[in-house]
Amino acid sequence: MSDNRSSKVAAQKEQYPFHKRFLRKPVEIRVEVERFSEALPSSSVNLSPSGMCFMLADQLEDNERMKVLLYVPHGKEVEILKVQARQVWQEAADEKWKIGAAFEQFAPGDERRLRAWLIELGSATPPAKK
Repeated sequence: MSDNRSSKVAAQKEQYPFHKRFLRKPVEIRVEVERFSEALPSSSVNLSPSGMCFMLADQLEDNERMKVLLYVPHGKEVEILKVQARQVWQEAADEKWKIGAAFEQFAPGDERRLRAWLIELGSATPPAKK
């Protein structure tokens, strides 16, 4: 690794020591963030069994806890997974906020369903190019 790259990685680890415990899959699904009895529509940037990055119009409080609904495609249907999450980082991104959240507690069976879906995504072969 080059000196510039390694110093950049070290700076990121210092700023976000909890970050990247699991491989994040770049996947966009519908997400709904519930805070203060209000449902805020969003979409994921990336997702892992331990957390996600998503976009919101509003900034969150540091370490704010929220309920998150993940709309996971399952064939022609959509499965809604429920999870308690906590904001762990955020940064301005154009006119929105890019937010990192750690999953803290899943509804019964939802963590297993999310892991199975992520494994299924990883094993799906991309379509052949013509």
